[in-house]
Amino acid sequence: MYVQSHAGSAFRRALVRTALVGTAVVAAVGLTATAAMAGTPVTVGSFVLAQADWAPGTEARNAWYSLKFQTDGNLVLRDPAGNLLWASGTYNRGVTDLDFSYQGYIALKNSSGATICTLGAANPAPGGVANLQTDGNFVFRNAGGAATWATGTYGGFVTGNYCFG
Repeated sequence: MYVQSHAGSAFRRALVRTALVGTAVVAAVGLTATAAMAGTPVTVGSFVLAQADWAPGTEARNAWYSLKFQTDGNLVLRDPAGNLLWASGTYNRGVTDLDFSYQGYIALKNSSGATICTLGAANPAPGGVANLQTDGNFVFRNAGGAATWATGTYGGFVTGNYCFG
């Protein structure tokens, strides 16, 4: 009897220990997921010579929003439900390349390398980043961190395509 009771007690201790470890793992995963959801802006690209161009189908995501260079040549920003918030307006215009210029803007180009449109404006000081923020805004920042261009989509849909060219 004593051995059975001891074995049962050891079993209960192991069960409680497993439950505590499981609870700790769930809590850690929950905190990690919460931190990721609260998150920081996702750097989509850098305005430096070494930045690779985007090909159609390339996408950047944060916890809620996605920015995708679609195969039809349109650069689109969508909310968590997949609703369109902003677009470059370059669908079916032959755009096959998205180039992060070291001068702080994006050039959407065709297969011949001709610029179909640009997003943003040239910065006097090369460098900086393009961030997809957690509020749904796609923002270009110069090397000093100041915003130089944005979709204006924090809080919802914006009309207009902001494409120059």
